[in-house]
Amino acid sequence: MVKKSVKGRMELQKNNIPKDIRFHYTPLELVKYCLKNIDFDCDDFVLDAGSGKNKVWLDNINTKYKDWCELELGKDFFDYPKEVDWVVGNPPYKECWEFWQKSFQIARKGVGFLISINMFNKFTPKRLEEIKNKGFFINKVCVVSCKKWFGRYFFVVFTKKSNSLFEWSLENYGDNMEVKPNSSHD
Repeated sequence: MVKKSVKGRMELQKNNIPKDIRFHYTPLELVKYCLKNIDFDCDDFVLDAGSGKNKVWLDNINTKYKDWCELELGKDFFDYPKEVDWVVGNPPYKECWEFWQKSFQIARKGVGFLISINMFNKFTPKRLEEIKNKGFFINKVCVVSCKKWFGRYFFVVFTKKSNSLFEWSLENYGDNMEVKPNSSHD
């Protein structure tokens, strides 16, 4: 994983922020819905990976142990030094894959992120295989709507519980494009 400098990432964030930062905040009702789809143990340590200034995810995590990261508040997720049981949140679009990668390095039980269809499309067979090799499997996909963000989103939960919910092939079909001559129908 190539890590951009904190200053570079802050500049990238600053250049992509609309005038009203609340546009990016996850609605409270949506956060509650997402979090109820994870079976946290009361003693789990849960990290809100990119909490935003409003910390809506953090404030709705019902475990004894929790922490947060937010680049703009001086706690860079990519520098987070501890292992945790769960990593949750709504990662920044531009760094979504990097957030997944870091999460799989530090999560002991699972990861749950709210993502767009564009982010979902980043789960290529090669990346799914990489995630599987780290011991994680997609265990739940919740389809939700958020009109202020242009429609459909997915709360995707990875855990260490193996299953066959998602299958993939590393074969690249269509490389050998054999063209057959037209046959006549006389």
